[in-house]
Amino acid sequence: MIKLYGMGLSFNVSKVRYCLNYLNLKYDWVQTNPIAGENKSPEFTSISPTGKIPAIEIDGLKLFESNAINRYLAATNNSPIYPQDAKKRALVEAWMDYVAIHVAHALGRVLFNRVFAPMTGQTVDQESIKVGLEFLDKYFPILEKQLSQNPYLAGKEFTLADINLLSVLDPCELSQISIDRYPSLKKWRNNLKAQPFYQKCYKDYSQFVQDAMSTKAGK
Repeated sequence: MIKLYGMGLSFNVSKVRYCLNYLNLKYDWVQTNPIAGENKSPEFTSISPTGKIPAIEIDGLKLFESNAINRYLAATNNSPIYPQDAKKRALVEAWMDYVAIHVAHALGRVLFNRVFAPMTGQTVDQESIKVGLEFLDKYFPILEKQLSQNPYLAGKEFTLADINLLSVLDPCELSQISIDRYPSLKKWRNNLKAQPFYQKCYKDYSQFVQDAMSTKAGK
């Protein structure tokens, strides 16, 4: 049995859930909330030495880092979303890295300071927001160009690179980040959000987070 540790607010956790759902793999969802310190227990750090979510237990393997988890899941299930051909796999890896290193980092600056810092009473860094938005203005056009020429991020086939980007873009609305200027990117995103692997998690990430925050505030 697969055990996935994490919380629904984390788009990195969502990334793994999308992959599990796409591969039709059953898993136990073990709610682990870092905000409440549940990631600091010896039990959890024995699975994820960094104390970060997501983490997973599968077939005796304890694994952390969302991209590593998804690569393992796809590879061990011989899924074409992580191609065996070296050249095709390299393209998927390149776009996965581009999203993780550049897009996610820039968007994360905005998300933290516009959403999570106010929620947790931390100082909002306006300069960090400015820098994040400036970087996104550079990174989004590259995605737009790629998706205007291909149906999916790494080419003609749906891959882990698409799962990567889809999860990273989930907080856009909450972060007041618009992709309306990028029609190909927007069309690609809307198409994937309508797919069963996404809908099994939630109808829409932003609404899910707003509902969760409202529930917490009402307690």
